[in-house]
Amino acid sequence: MRANFERYGLLDDRVEFLEGWFKDTLPDAPIQGIAVLRIDGDMYQSTFEVLTYLYPRLARGGYVIVDDYSALPNCQAAVDDYRRAHAIDSEIQCVDWTGVYWQKP
Repeated sequence: MRANFERYGLLDDRVEFLEGWFKDTLPDAPIQGIAVLRIDGDMYQSTFEVLTYLYPRLARGGYVIVDDYSALPNCQAAVDDYRRAHAIDSEIQCVDWTGVYWQKP
């Protein structure tokens, strides 16, 4: 992944890679605010963990983009369960045949 960032000139002193499992790295991640949260967790647990730890840090008006929502039933279940548990009713919009997004009110 680092090579792709370097190739496209996306690395600077503000980019920090956190190596490890979501459950181990995200709770204490040095992230203050997020404008766009793009999730590619694939599985139920990883998708749910990303939402659990990072959605509260998403700014109002920010966007959540979830890859594989329409392709992987466990990913969709994690998103739907998290949204239901937190009374998130923002409309889910399709990005393509598999990805979706919504805006945080």
